[in-house]
Amino acid sequence: MMFKHPIVQLYFYLSISLLLVFSTSIHSLWPFGFFLLIISFYNKKIISKVAIRLLSAVIFFPIMLIIYLAISIFFTEMTIYESLKGAFLAFLKFSIIIVLMNFYLETASSENLIISLRSFWVKTKLKWKWVDDFFLFISLALRLYPTFQSSWSNNINSQKAIGIKFQKSYYGKLFEISKELPAMLVYQLNRSNDIALAMKLRGYGLHCPRSVIHPIDFNFLNLIQILSITFCLSYFIGSI
Repeated sequence: MMFKHPIVQLYFYLSISLLLVFSTSIHSLWPFGFFLLIISFYNKKIISKVAIRLLSAVIFFPIMLIIYLAISIFFTEMTIYESLKGAFLAFLKFSIIIVLMNFYLETASSENLIISLRSFWVKTKLKWKWVDDFFLFISLALRLYPTFQSSWSNNINSQKAIGIKFQKSYYGKLFEISKELPAMLVYQLNRSNDIALAMKLRGYGLHCPRSVIHPIDFNFLNLIQILSITFCLSYFIGSI
């Protein structure tokens, strides 16, 4: 991990990704390849996981490239060479972005990011309840999918344990999901009502901003890191 603080880490990956989106030539991609090598060096243990995720996404790229070429040739005045060059540039940019985001997802913690943002907000001493509500919404949203996935797996496993057989074909699985999904959504909705009631009984909203039990403070060193990232990226991109 290059940067331990969640805010600095997020800033680093988002900055590279945004600059990559606005790159206009294949020659302008070399700084991003350089940064990607540095990131890979610091995260050697998870390179295999990132590669597997990239391969699963690359499968859809040929379809995207064919659609891009068809639109460029039939609806614009671009030549075949210009269309192929643009398609190849788009392929490289999306590939690098996917690799960068996979590195971030493998090394970052959404919970620590929320805690660090809340810790920073507490330092401001501003009493805006909607900000606390926003942090709460993000925290619950990030927990929704893992909880839903766990409940879904437990439900499927319990049905298999009592001898219920499921269809193995793609459309069969889709039909099974369509039958089970409404009940699972209703269950999650009822569960969210119980969580809201429990939070209300515990006094949520009576004190703003909410305190953080184990804060992750944003210090002067972290500010220097962000300024250094900005300077380095500006230098490399400006030298193209």
